[in-house]
Amino acid sequence: QQAGRRSGGSTGLGEGVYLAEGRRKQNVFRYVGVIVDETTNITVEKMLITCLTLQQNGEPETVFIGNYAIPSGTAESMSRVVGLGSDGANVMVGRKNGVAQQLRQNDCPYIINIHCGAHRTALAARDASKAVREIDAYVTTVNNIYTFYKNSPIRTHRLNELQKEMEDHDMLSLKQPSATHWLSLERAVKGVRANWVALVLELEEEEAARDCPVAKGLRRQLQKFTFPALTHLLTDVLSVVNRMNLTFQKEDVNISSIQPVVNMTLASLDDLISEPGVAERKFKEASQDGRFCGITLTQPNAQAFSNLRSQYLAEITKSVKKRFPEEHLGIIADLDTVLNASRYPTADSALKTHGLEALERVCAHYGSPRGAAAPLVENDCMQRDFLQMKRVLAGSGNPSFRCSCRLLITSLGEMFPDFRALAEVALVIPVSSVAAERGFSLQNNIKTATRSRLSETKTQHLMTIASAAVSIDTFDFKQASTLFKSMRARRKV
Repeated sequence: QQAGRRSGGSTGLGEGVYLAEGRRKQNVFRYVGVIVDETTNITVEKMLITCLTLQQNGEPETVFIGNYAIPSGTAESMSRVVGLGSDGANVMVGRKNGVAQQLRQNDCPYIINIHCGAHRTALAARDASKAVREIDAYVTTVNNIYTFYKNSPIRTHRLNELQKEMEDHDMLSLKQPSATHWLSLERAVKGVRANWVALVLELEEEEAARDCPVAKGLRRQLQKFTFPALTHLLTDVLSVVNRMNLTFQKEDVNISSIQPVVNMTLASLDDLISEPGVAERKFKEASQDGRFCGITLTQPNAQAFSNLRSQYLAEITKSVKKRFPEEHLGIIADLDTVLNASRYPTADSALKTHGLEALERVCAHYGSPRGAAAPLVENDCMQRDFLQMKRVLAGSGNPSFRCSCRLLITSLGEMFPDFRALAEVALVIPVSSVAAERGFSLQNNIKTATRSRLSETKTQHLMTIASAAVSIDTFDFKQASTLFKSMRARRKV
């Protein structure tokens, strides 16, 4: 915890910082990663969520460290950082005054700047939606539908009653698309798809019985051929993109996951370009003679929708490639090539040449002195031991990236000390901001608007207890009681 506090616990960093601190000392954790993010809840003062990513015996773990008040939003006072990731905010990645640039110019010449994978996925989906006018209008309609029923319990009750009468439809509630929630549009689309028939019927009743102009306008939008067609198309597309987002939200995600997940997503999008997905096929099968689920569709134009479909799929593919460019992976991809034995070729002749260019770039980054900073590895030793290290890992069954790093840290550390240091750095480089985002939810559940006078210390203690809580069945009450009594002299009761 002290390492986490010294590495920036109370500094004025803005949103989405991830720090990987390296120290060539005899500490338990020579390299740690810190994840900090600034809350956006305006009902309480701005706080800095701080989590620590560390590895022990080759096992990385992210733990909550603290929740600190933010005196400012500038990028200052950080040192000994070898990796930094962000959500792409200008305060993080600005070329002149961004956190990464200031650290790189001052105390952290070995810093690696990484953009959070989950944020990039959400931004790619948002960019594609805004680039296509019809998709942007669709999102507006979905938002209007949600608002129309949210503001009236009577309408919501009638809609629920219609849902219950349709036994072949899933009971899903309407959701609101949100710009701040990762890919919330997918849940909103699923809710509209499950309730489309009930929505049209309820809006017709609202229009006929009460002559409601809003209901009339929404009903007309829902009955256009493009609306249910887009609903089913988006169901297929967003499920692919959301799968990538959920992968980056996993606790065990590491730098080796980035490119394979991106490639998988692009391949799935190419499949959708070639042929319709499951949901879209069901729509085509159910829509006959201008009717869908017994309801007449207006303005049927299959060719116009086909053009819109091609345009949107091209935009979402372009957005994913733009947010995950191969050249921006840089040293991250090189670390994966060098350390990930699962990518090693099986033939010994190919193994000899595998990763040589990547190793040169890794040595150039970590093995050259920069200013007053000493190199983290020795280039000559890295070049000398590389082939032997690859053969040892290949002989161990070509383990995965994480297992390769664990072997280098635990079993092979004395044999390959420089690759051990490289593995320690690679394991703690953060890929996403999930830990900090979950810290937001934890903080907002504890320090609410009605409990806004909770002090920083009290909030931090409560968050620590909540984040590190164990099952009551496994909690050692006797040990806790003994520790509590030993903290100071207490009166006997």
